[in-house]
Amino acid sequence: MKTTRHMKITRRLASWAKRLALWAETGAKVWAACWLLIIGSCLILGSVFLKWVEFPFSRNLSGLELPLLHDSGIIPNITLFSFGALGVVVLIAGLVLLRFFVPALSLAAAVLLTLCVLVPAHIAFQQPIMLRRLADELQVMPLIKVFTKDYLPQNYGPTEDVPKQLILYTARGRFLAAYSFLRLGWSCFALGSLLIAIDAIRHLPGGRMAIVLALVCLPVGALAILLTPPIIGQHYFTRGSIAKAQGRNQEAIADYRKAMKWDAWHAQDIDLYATIGELQKQTGIANNSPERHMNRAVELQNASEYEPAIFEFSRAAEAGGALALAARRASAQTRVTLGLALYHAGGIGAAVSSWQLALADDARQVYALPYLARGYYDVGRYEAALRTIDRLVQIVADHNSMLGDAYSLGGDCFAKLGRDADARHYYNLSLSADPLENYWALTGLIGE
Repeated sequence: MKTTRHMKITRRLASWAKRLALWAETGAKVWAACWLLIIGSCLILGSVFLKWVEFPFSRNLSGLELPLLHDSGIIPNITLFSFGALGVVVLIAGLVLLRFFVPALSLAAAVLLTLCVLVPAHIAFQQPIMLRRLADELQVMPLIKVFTKDYLPQNYGPTEDVPKQLILYTARGRFLAAYSFLRLGWSCFALGSLLIAIDAIRHLPGGRMAIVLALVCLPVGALAILLTPPIIGQHYFTRGSIAKAQGRNQEAIADYRKAMKWDAWHAQDIDLYATIGELQKQTGIANNSPERHMNRAVELQNASEYEPAIFEFSRAAEAGGALALAARRASAQTRVTLGLALYHAGGIGAAVSSWQLALADDARQVYALPYLARGYYDVGRYEAALRTIDRLVQIVADHNSMLGDAYSLGGDCFAKLGRDADARHYYNLSLSADPLENYWALTGLIGE
């Protein structure tokens, strides 16, 4: 009986060994034939969950959160019409149709490469408000760090690596600026698309040149279409600058307006509106134009006369259109700066009011929230500070140091309210978010 049982077990093991060997042989053949496709597909599928765009202050964007048709907003959400989702759909369609149509995978690779190339162009030219927000956040981060160093308990955690300098006055500069904010997720998507393209070309029986041309021409053509309006706008902007230098003010104004028409970035440029206002002033025309108000506002702002500057921005905003949006954004930014000046001078209550008005003017000026939360704390409005912190932590959730500071300030607020358990909870959340040298949270816990 034992011998018979032993023989049965041996036969089963031998059968399983043969199956495993067969599977291993089949897997090896598939891997040898399609390893580029397998790696490329895994990279694309995994990339959609990784970080594609890094914001210096607010939430980063994954491939599923980078929308194709609209701006992502302050707090991004997963959307079906995103670059990542579309890439996955194209990949799956290419793999499924490969059984019926041999060049299907090559066409899918061409579309994937096109999507990859279009991401920085989309940020720079199709959604300039996104690039504007990236640039604004990058500009205010040093101010936030100075405020944190001067007025908050120190948190010596590591800082993130963000671009240090952007060139935004040329189309090429804006494209490179948008590219500088792209991160690992986009890189994986690009590499995966390239590997799939190589695999598709390698397995084509013939006529490879046509497929190679499609793989090259489709991304280049799509990029050229997106680049054409900004390049035309850049042409008129340059021509206007030359006319201005030569004293042909009215020609310069006309060219600047054409640049705004062709390129939405110029239509959001406060300095360009101010330049037009200055040219109108020199020419003696349009005494009460919105551009003249913009020019006066910028001059007052540069002279640190913030309240008159805000008034001039409000006058300019009455014109409506793109100019009004730019004026309201500039007014809100000026209110944030005014609030900092008031806070430094000891006028904390007035600073809080200024930051509240800044957010009311432009809800995108969310980098006023750390100041506002601290201002509420300083004037004893702890519940209002906690509400502001709850809003802030949703926005800075991807940035450990700022998230830790927000939770630590929340812990301080709860401590002032006598809610020690909640205070300890927030200090622990701060340490969880930023465990490296987070002295603020550690001090709060020890003080408990």
